[in-house]
Order: sequence, then C-alpha cells, then structure tokens
Amino acid sequence: MSNTRIGFRINPEDRRLMEKVCQARGEQISDFVRRAIKKELASLSFYDEDTKKALGISLKKLSKNQFTNT
Repeated sequence: MSNTRIGFRINPEDRRLMEKVCQARGEQISDFVRRAIKKELASLSFYDEDTKKALGISLKKLSKNQFTNT
C-alpha cells in the first residue's frame, strides 16, 4: 500500500517545539508525526500488544477499547 499525503494546521509554538525535538533527534518532522499518530492509535488499542510495546505504550494503563469493544 502506498502512503497518502495529508495536511494539517498547528499552532506556531507546537511547531517550534516539534522542530526543536526533530532537530535534536536528527529526524524528519514527517517521521515524528507518523510516530505520534501510531502511538495514539496504539494507546486506543488499535494495534497488537507487540506493536504497543515497541511504541512504548504501557499495557497496564490501557483499558477496553471504546471504539472496537475489545
């Protein structure tokens, strides 16, 4: 499956902080955003346990997925 391009708006302070973090990590902003999206989806239990662990999502804090009833 090929990637899809999306756009979004962000306030200037969040953008500045995101750029600062990305520069310190040596990563692209797109990589930062993709990881943030994956972490949020994992925290909502849309990924399996191994993926959650790889993303640093604590399995103890997760509860029943309100979106999939699992």
